[in-house]
Amino acid sequence: MKFLRNHWYDIGAIIGVFAIILTIICWGDMDTLRRLAVLNFIVILWHEFEEYRFPGGEAAITNLAMQPNDIGPVDRYPLNQNNAMWINVFAAYVLYLFPVIWPQLIWLSFMPVVFGLSQMIVHVFMTPIKLHTLYSPGEFAVVLGHLPVGIYWFYYTISKGLLNWMNVLFGVIYLIGFIIIGMKIIGYGVMKSPNSPYPFPEKEFERSGYAERIRKMNK
Repeated sequence: MKFLRNHWYDIGAIIGVFAIILTIICWGDMDTLRRLAVLNFIVILWHEFEEYRFPGGEAAITNLAMQPNDIGPVDRYPLNQNNAMWINVFAAYVLYLFPVIWPQLIWLSFMPVVFGLSQMIVHVFMTPIKLHTLYSPGEFAVVLGHLPVGIYWFYYTISKGLLNWMNVLFGVIYLIGFIIIGMKIIGYGVMKSPNSPYPFPEKEFERSGYAERIRKMNK
């Protein structure tokens, strides 16, 4: 498990590369909904790699800037290696991969599409404003991936009469369920602790210099 905690985003990047190759090979055999679902899956893997590996820095941004606290050590509270892995791996391989398998279940695709678009709020506005920068890790994936895929998904499903209020309702319930159960209760509940035995290693926490930048801003 230690290897996975240290490299889940690297593994995701490798899977993403294979997914790109398979998508190119199988593009002609896929319908539009599956193509969009596959692209969205690839984008979330890119998004997570951008946040935690290159340029990285999401752990420090979360614990020092976006969710600062005086309860526990900043290298493990509220985000630690364990709950960071849980939230992101669950999101990628359940929420984003399932629509690839069942693209015709519109409500199943609705959730990750909306979740991806909502990342605009965090990565394009909230975090850059907080850090006084134009960029935050994950922003390229959001602007160049989640945004165009999401916009086209809504255009396609609406224009084809596939998106109805029942699909929206189920999709919203699915989204709320993930946020409450997957993130709040498990990720930021059961797995969150100021005494967590899974701190971010210094190299990962300090990656790309965001931790140092935030410390200087807070002086």
